Amino acid sequence: MIERMRGSDASGIKIKGDTIESLFTRAILDNKHVTNEQLLAMGNISWSSSPPTQVAREGAEEDSNARELPVHKFTVAMLAAATGLDPKQLSEACPDLGMTGAPGTPLLYAAKTERMQRSTGAARLHGLPARRRPQGLNKAVWGVEDRILSAAVSALGGGRY
Repeated sequence: MIERMRGSDASGIKIKGDTIESLFTRAILDNKHVTNEQLLAMGNISWSSSPPTQVAREGAEEDSNARELPVHKFTVAMLAAATGLDPKQLSEACPDLGMTGAPGTPLLYAAKTERMQRSTGAARLHGLPARRRPQGLNKAVWGVEDRILSAAVSALGGGRY
């Protein structure tokens, strides 16, 4: 995972001082609450077992520049490196990566502050759809498993990283 992050096109992008490697290392690898099983599950995600849904496209498509935002590139690179998914396919399938809020709701926007952008990037590590997300990763990173509560913890600057 780390080697893929170091070789990523987005390895030089920083959000609030963090590279994709430093945020992933702090939020996931150095997090005593993340298990080896969760790391293995994250690394075993594939398109064939979990095709992306159309829901992720709604809302973000309205912001035609979403894929050009540094936070989108940062988030795509981090997720691609963590999962082994192709970053171009991931960006195409999930234009909402790096966006704050929930797809298919009026609450989907590009965060303006670096603090919220970094939080959104970290949130997307555990924000994979439930059938793709390693069990218990929300709780390991944010202290709560519920996706709504974990989003609130993220927005308020909390979390275990």
